[in-house]
Amino acid sequence: MELADILSSDRIAINLVVSSKKTLLEKAAELLAAADQGGHARDIFDSLCQRERLGSTGLGHGVAIPHGRVQGQGSVSAALIRLSTAIEFDAPDDERVDLFFALAVPAECTDVHLRLLASVAERFGNHDCRQRLRTADSAEDIMKIISDPPVGTDGP
Repeated sequence: MELADILSSDRIAINLVVSSKKTLLEKAAELLAAADQGGHARDIFDSLCQRERLGSTGLGHGVAIPHGRVQGQGSVSAALIRLSTAIEFDAPDDERVDLFFALAVPAECTDVHLRLLASVAERFGNHDCRQRLRTADSAEDIMKIISDPPVGTDGP
């Protein structure tokens, strides 16, 4: 399963303004619930919050991957949010976060979930990819970046 298979342009928010992690997770849950076979926004939000309580999903370099298993979720769905101003997200490098790739997976999903997280981490570990996502003008441009074959990871 490729990232472009679980993301669509209607679940991409560019230059969103939020002031907190909670507000960001609420918006991510709304976008994820809009997917075909998506769960209820409240259930997704609760799952994302529960996962964050285990430890921040911030990766570093201004990127986070909030994710959760959701009862009633029919298939894996993703949303991408780019904030106009980065927020605190308890990332390991203490950098504020402005790029979020959120995932909602069915409650029984296991191996697929882990492979997707690894794929997202690899993609967002690439400096060029992060910069292209930060400067893309539209959801369609972001979909093209996500659809491009991944290149190896590199530094900040």
